[in-house]
Amino acid sequence: MNNLTNKLSNRLQAVTLPVKHIQAGNNDRTVFDPASLNELADSIREHGVIQPITVNQVGKDKYEIIAGERRHRATILAGLETIPAIIKHLDQRAASALMLAENVARADLDPIDEANAYQKRINQGWTIEELAASVGKSKIKIQFRLKLLLLRDDLQSLVRSGNLLIGYAHIISDAGLDINRQMLAFKTLRENPRPTLGWFRSIVNKYLEQQNTISLFDTSNLLVLIQETIKAEVINPPHPATTIPPFEGRSAKEIIKNQIDFWTSAAGDWQSIGKTFKKQEC
Repeated sequence: MNNLTNKLSNRLQAVTLPVKHIQAGNNDRTVFDPASLNELADSIREHGVIQPITVNQVGKDKYEIIAGERRHRATILAGLETIPAIIKHLDQRAASALMLAENVARADLDPIDEANAYQKRINQGWTIEELAASVGKSKIKIQFRLKLLLLRDDLQSLVRSGNLLIGYAHIISDAGLDINRQMLAFKTLRENPRPTLGWFRSIVNKYLEQQNTISLFDTSNLLVLIQETIKAEVINPPHPATTIPPFEGRSAKEIIKNQIDFWTSAAGDWQSIGKTFKKQEC
C-alpha cells in the first residue's frame, strides 16, 4: 500500500516548467477578464503560483494546458519565466475529458463557454450520457446548456456578462423562437422592473404561438403586430381608471360576482408584472 501511495504521489508531484514550452491548446474557456488577470499577476509577483497548472505532454519540451490557462497567462504578465505544473501523459480524448471536468467544476466558467465545451465534444462523437458522466451533471442540465447556443449572438453576450440571467435565457432558448422574436422577448423582459420566471414564460409562449400561426405574413409588419399585442395583453391589464368591467349576469348577485372575478383576475395580472400598487387599485 505504501508503494502504491508513493507512486501516486510522485505521479502528481509538480515540476517547474518554462512558460515558453507551454501552449494553451483548445481550451474551453474563451473569455479572460483583463482586470482580473492583472490582479492575479500582481498576486503571483508577490506570492508566486500557489496552485500548479495541469498540462499534457504532447512532444519533447512541449506541453498543452489542461487546467490553469488563466494562471499561465497571469504568470507571463507577471514577468516570470517558469511555472509549477503537474504533467500528464494522456491521449486526446482523455485530456479533453479532464479539461472539461476541471473547467465545468469552476464557478467562473460562463454558461456560453460551458455550452460550447459540450457542443465541441458532441461534434467529436461524445454522447450526452458520456458528457454527464464526465462532469457529474444531469443530462437535462447539459441539454439546457446546449440550447443556449440557439440564442442570437447579442443575447449570448448578455448571458456571458450576467445582464441576461440564466433562468430567463433558458426560457427563450427552450422555446425555439426565431432571432427577431428572441429580441422582442428580451425587450419586453427589460421593460418590466420586477419580472418573474412565470410571467416571462407566458410572454415567450405568446410570441411562440404567434410565430407558429402568422408565419406567412410580412416579417416587419408581424413584429410590430406582436409587440403591440404583447404590450396590450400583458403590460397593460385592465384598470379601474381605463376599463369598464363587464355587466353580465341574470341577477344583481351574478353581475357583482362576475365583476369581482374580473377585477381579481386583473389584480393578478398586475401582480405578475410586478406592479403591486395597480393590483391594490383593482
